[in-house]
Amino acid sequence: MDFRIIVLTLRVLLVTAFFIGSFNFPQNSTDSTSKIYDSRIQLTFGLFIPSIQSKAQINSNAGRIGTIINLETAFSLPETQNLFRFNGLYRFNSNHSVEGYYYALNRSGSSVSRDSIVFGNIVLRVNSSFDAYFNATLFGGKYRYSIFNGESVEAGFSVGLSFLDIALGAEVTLLNQTASEEYSDLLFLPVLGFYNRINIIDNLIFRSNVDMFALNIKRYDGVLFDFGISLEYKFINLLSAGLSYNVFSLNVNYDTNRTGSINYAHKGFMFFGKLYFN
Repeated sequence: MDFRIIVLTLRVLLVTAFFIGSFNFPQNSTDSTSKIYDSRIQLTFGLFIPSIQSKAQINSNAGRIGTIINLETAFSLPETQNLFRFNGLYRFNSNHSVEGYYYALNRSGSSVSRDSIVFGNIVLRVNSSFDAYFNATLFGGKYRYSIFNGESVEAGFSVGLSFLDIALGAEVTLLNQTASEEYSDLLFLPVLGFYNRINIIDNLIFRSNVDMFALNIKRYDGVLFDFGISLEYKFINLLSAGLSYNVFSLNVNYDTNRTGSINYAHKGFMFFGKLYFN
């Protein structure tokens, strides 16, 4: 992910939010902290339909360099999938809130190897048949601080921790002999972000968020980027429905009990319903 795109995205969101917010920012600081704009509890349930691109490299325990594998092409994993996604938010007051999220992706495929592939401690020879899978579960939480929060506009920053539980494996058969390999890990991904809300009209709400972080710690070295926009319509005070678009990218090199790299990205639309509780 090009950092120039990330910086440009942040600038556009900040300028938009602060430009509109300058006309709606509460003049009385007491009012801004005593009254909660937007609902105290929000629960979002969505059908997410992303297109997926992923690559992996798993080196062997003996130090042999693994092949950089395009999982959709070489392992015949699906390039799209329908996923259930959940988000929840709780506001303590007008400025402070917390958010949690969860979704899981499970893909599998079977094929015949067209090339020789080094996958960890095994080698997929040409014309060997194999079964492969890639599972990923993303969940986590964020603390959010609203710089300002009015009836029409809200903007603030967030800090949190995402967990990505991944498992990648393959079982290969050649000349009636079978061998298997698997790599699994739980990645701890700290994130910093910005978010805003704009009430275009009373019942039509635009939201956006961007989260990112560059990792360079003992076990991991990489970059995470997560961007989303949504438009929702409130039918009644307790219920809304809408459409969102999300882009997620993670590029990480790991040095744990194994060494290698994981490149995972998805983008797509989500149809969602949201419940509001005051």
